[in-house]
Amino acid sequence: MNSSSITDGPGVPLRIHLSDGSVESFIQPDREKARQIWLSTEPARFFAQPRLVLAGTYSKAVFVCSEIVRVDFLDPDCACWKFPEDCYDIVELSPSDFANRAHLGQPELRPKREESAHAHVGDLMLSFVKLYFRNHPPVYVVFEISVKLRADSMTYMRFLLSKTGFQMRLSQGGVGLVNLAHLAGYAAYPGVAQVPADAWPAEPVEESQLKAEAA
Repeated sequence: MNSSSITDGPGVPLRIHLSDGSVESFIQPDREKARQIWLSTEPARFFAQPRLVLAGTYSKAVFVCSEIVRVDFLDPDCACWKFPEDCYDIVELSPSDFANRAHLGQPELRPKREESAHAHVGDLMLSFVKLYFRNHPPVYVVFEISVKLRADSMTYMRFLLSKTGFQMRLSQGGVGLVNLAHLAGYAAYPGVAQVPADAWPAEPVEESQLKAEAA
C-alpha cells in the first residue's frame, strides 16, 4: 500500500518494518488514544520490549520487538519525542534529497571533515547520515547537532552503535522509531574531525563513478 493511499483515510496510519524486509500497515482508528500511546512511548526502550501487540476488531497481530527495524506513525500532527542530548533535530530524507543536500557526486562542494575542528563548541552543524541495515534498505537522515568538545566528539558514533532505539521526524509528516540493533553501519557527511586511532584512511567511491566504470 503506498503512502498517499494510507494517509488519506481517517485514523492514524501505522507502519511496521520487519527484519525480513516486509512492511505491514495498520490504522489506529482512535486518534486521541493513538496520541496517548506514542506520548507514553520511550524511543530508547521501545525495542527492548518482548513483543508489540496490535488488537483490531477482527484480528490480533503480534510482533517480536527485536525483529522490528522501524515503526512509523504517519500522522502529520504527531509531535516528535525529545531528541538525544545536544541533538536538536533528526529528519528522514528521500535518497534523492539526501544526495542533493549532501552533494554526493560533487565532493568539491562538500565541507571537509577536518573543518569541523574549527567550529566553536555549541555551534550548530548539519550531518547527513546514511544508515545501513542488515536486511532493510538504507535510511537517510539529517542530524542537526551542536559541536562538542574534542574529548566528546565521538559521542554520536557511540550513540548510533548503542543498539537502542531513536526517533526521527518523517518528511511526509509524522514520526518514526528506528531500531539500532539492526544497524550494520553508517556513513556521515561530513562527519566529525576526530576519528579513532585505528581508523583506516579511505575515500568512498561515488555511485556515479561505479556506474561509469561498469559501462
